[in-house]
Amino acid sequence: MRSTFRSRRVRAAGRGFALFALALATSGLGGACGPSQHVGRPCDLGTTPVEGASGQIAAATSPALECPSQICLLPGADKDPHSPAQRSAMVNGTGPLCTASCASSEDCADAENGDADNPHDKRCRGGFVCMWPMTVGTFACQKLCVCTDFVAVPLGGFTKPVACE
Repeated sequence: MRSTFRSRRVRAAGRGFALFALALATSGLGGACGPSQHVGRPCDLGTTPVEGASGQIAAATSPALECPSQICLLPGADKDPHSPAQRSAMVNGTGPLCTASCASSEDCADAENGDADNPHDKRCRGGFVCMWPMTVGTFACQKLCVCTDFVAVPLGGFTKPVACE
């Protein structure tokens, strides 16, 4: 009789732990960046940059409800964010994307990427790097996953901006 009571407690404890693990995973506390953050998912800034394209000014909005991290980013462009297919179809290039905090570019490796041959796909085609896209504003000096369609990755990687020292 005693062993039956003990096995019920073990099963109940196992169910309790499983429910706790499920709640932890679905609440977003299970990790930083990665698939659950949906880095690279298209999002809406709630504004249109001057002339409809990204320039030297980065724009971010939060809360962006379509992003699990709640951060939507359109980085300042070091280079043209249009794929050859987008240029020939004369449509806008990569647009604002969901991002998340990161410690290194490895944290951004599982991001959603776009199809370079589909001119209507506004997702990032070149992959993501971890960098400091802004030195002012709400996200100043925070490392975020940034699409390489916008930024030229320097040899040796990105260095922390002087304004963030």
